[in-house]
Amino acid sequence: MLLLSSFLGGAMLAASANAADIVKVDTWGTPQVLVYSYTEGFRHDSIPTAIETFKKRGKDWGVNFTFTEDPNYFTVDNLMQYDSMLFLQTSEEVLNWDQQGALQRYWQSGGNWVGVHCASSCLRNSDSFYQTVGARFDYHPEFQQATFMPLVKNHPSNRNIPDRWTYKEEVYFFVSDPRDQNATVTMTVDAASFKNEGGNQPPQGSPHPIAWYIENFNGSKPLINGAEKSGRSFYTALGHSNETWNDELFIGHMMGGLVWALDGASTKAYGQGVVGQQRPATPPPPPPKPTNVTNDSVNAQKDGSNATSSAAGASAKPSSGSTRTAAGLLLGVLGAAAALL
Repeated sequence: MLLLSSFLGGAMLAASANAADIVKVDTWGTPQVLVYSYTEGFRHDSIPTAIETFKKRGKDWGVNFTFTEDPNYFTVDNLMQYDSMLFLQTSEEVLNWDQQGALQRYWQSGGNWVGVHCASSCLRNSDSFYQTVGARFDYHPEFQQATFMPLVKNHPSNRNIPDRWTYKEEVYFFVSDPRDQNATVTMTVDAASFKNEGGNQPPQGSPHPIAWYIENFNGSKPLINGAEKSGRSFYTALGHSNETWNDELFIGHMMGGLVWALDGASTKAYGQGVVGQQRPATPPPPPPKPTNVTNDSVNAQKDGSNATSSAAGASAKPSSGSTRTAAGLLLGVLGAAAALL
């Protein structure tokens, strides 16, 4: 199966938000995020669109993404390279027990987790996954217009979200209340703005949870030796359609949640912990130019030397001036020898 990494350069989309409104990671490093989009059940046709959005926009937030749909990639050694996991619309049993064990080991090492849309519907038999995501998906009414409302305005995921945000989406209901797992619900939905034809009201708590975060989530306990602190968990139930993944408000919401999770500073990109990679955000500066460069060494470089520095070039290929000097010395020695005979 495909595993692909991209540093996500390129210009911002024409309709992208003002740069001042983008929440960028607060670190000298470049956090590494593994996006996992394997499905065993229903597969959203918006997954490729979401991946393209990550590729085009990751640089705006200072994040580097790797993409895979291969469950076999979930080993302890592989996961330790990343500052966060991002489960993108995964469905049903997308990891076996050994792979789930590697994921839990990653969480116990200070790794972060972000889930999008139906990521709350997978791995239903895993207690550690439930403790990390916060709640399991129950059902949703038909795809329709609904009005979502931020509850925590100063959270990065809600930075640009208006008080009432109306668009076409699936409204998720959950088996339990994420607040039972110490979650802080950051977004809700106006119950009068959509039709719930099922009429069910599962014990998900009030206000109706749509997006939330968890500090020090229970799926990360106990921490392994060397892990200084637990990672963070962020989940959003939004993100069903292709149109949503081209919506600047949604992109800012989802990426703001990821940035918040990373900025818990539990990983190597922040100089902490045992997971992630300490990759600099910018290339190191070039080495200083050598001083006291002679004309002879400059000529040597022009003559086609393959050396990496001027000094190396001068030693690799003598200049014509130094050749004449050596010849003169040789003639002098021969002349002195002849005089002695």
